[in-house]
Amino acid sequence: MDKITKQNALNAHTWVGVFLSVLLFLVCLSGTIAVFHFEFERWEQPHITEMENVSPEVVEKAMDSFLSRHTEESHHLFVVFPTSDIPRLVVENDHVAYFADNEGNLIEKESVSFTQMLVDLHLYLNLPHSWGMILVSALGAVICTLVITGIIAHKRITKDAFKLRRGGNGQQAQIDLHNRFGLWASPFHLVIGITGTYFGLAGIILIVIATLNYGGDRDAVVDQIFTPDPVLAPQEGKPAIGKAFAQMETLAPEKSPIFLTVHEVGEPEQFIEIYAKAPNRMIYAEGYRFDTAGNYIGVAGYENGEWGKQLLWSMYRLHFGDFAGLVSKWLYFVLGVMLTMLCVSGMEIWLSKKAHPPLASRLWYATVWGSVSALAFTAIADMFFTGSLVAVFWCLMLLNTGVTVAVKSLTKPMWLLISGLSVLMLLVTYVAVHGSATFTIASLQLNIPMAVYVIWSVYRARTLIKHASTEQAKVKKDKTGSAGQASQGNSAEGASA
Repeated sequence: MDKITKQNALNAHTWVGVFLSVLLFLVCLSGTIAVFHFEFERWEQPHITEMENVSPEVVEKAMDSFLSRHTEESHHLFVVFPTSDIPRLVVENDHVAYFADNEGNLIEKESVSFTQMLVDLHLYLNLPHSWGMILVSALGAVICTLVITGIIAHKRITKDAFKLRRGGNGQQAQIDLHNRFGLWASPFHLVIGITGTYFGLAGIILIVIATLNYGGDRDAVVDQIFTPDPVLAPQEGKPAIGKAFAQMETLAPEKSPIFLTVHEVGEPEQFIEIYAKAPNRMIYAEGYRFDTAGNYIGVAGYENGEWGKQLLWSMYRLHFGDFAGLVSKWLYFVLGVMLTMLCVSGMEIWLSKKAHPPLASRLWYATVWGSVSALAFTAIADMFFTGSLVAVFWCLMLLNTGVTVAVKSLTKPMWLLISGLSVLMLLVTYVAVHGSATFTIASLQLNIPMAVYVIWSVYRARTLIKHASTEQAKVKKDKTGSAGQASQGNSAEGASA
């Protein structure tokens, strides 16, 4: 491509990244952490009984106990099986959820407020869902734009593909690292951007297709993508979920049931559907349907449906990396860190080219590392506070902004140190609150990585502070040397005179 095309692509890449940097960073950071949203749900209540499987009788008993306690009207009933990504038995309706032990006794109410806030931050930026989702999806399209314009703008993409230059003031190394992360992981970034865009724009696409091809009938479009409810004779009575669940051993012995849903509870069209994860398939699940009496009706047809239906039914696992257990989750976490660091390094490169304006630089560091601190303190608040965690998080972000404007010494290493100490405080508080449950798998699988982050952040902050001190001493020495040479020159001139 000619130089003008490359320069235009670079300009688009730069200004789109700069103006949307904060929103892109928050979406990427929360998405990277939310890869482990199931693990965070376990982490929030580490003392809950966990199991590998459950019998139909236990499922039936747990639901009966739940229904006797909660008689409020609900359109759905749910049972989350321990064969899902969370090895716990959960029974719930549209309003409340309870854990049950391996004998079907209800234990305590499910409370995952921090996880919900984190996922809500990623999906909607904690905005009203209707247009928060559209904004975040637009950011998914922006990610695709940044990847494409970044590749076009790269002047020597093949020559520099594996180059990482060190030394100097570190700016060249940062540029190289930014370009390497952007190039090597570009297929992942595009997948995240495209699937993220789909989630928010699906509603708009639905309206457009319905208008163009179905005379405005949105239900007809939905029926093409998601199998419509079965047409049954009027149903009545308590749903036989135990009988339905017992048949899965015969109907799909190779599949892992994820959860069960009773649709249209108490209505004539009531039916039971069990979602089971298909091995070696990317689709979210296949649906097995039963009538109220527990008689098998058929499958929803996602596993062997048309390729378009299978593709759309795979969007969730593609976006969150939930398709190969912890292996794919950790892969997505690493790639998510790379995407997040692209947002960080891109903005820091721009700030460097602008000679690091003090206030703008401090505000950026307060956003990046201060958001980690805000998330840590929000998690601490969740252990003692029953109010809105969304309000807590954004109040902390505003506090970070105010403090960094007022205190000029809050540079990058200081904010990095604050973030590490905040996570350390979270770990200490977690141990104090949960006691021996801190050492269960549900806790350790997240507490250990958090401890690693604490060590890294403190070490990195110390390194940056030491480097800054060395640079200041060097500058001071150079100034002193220059002053000494000037003084000797003046003396020589005086003697000559």
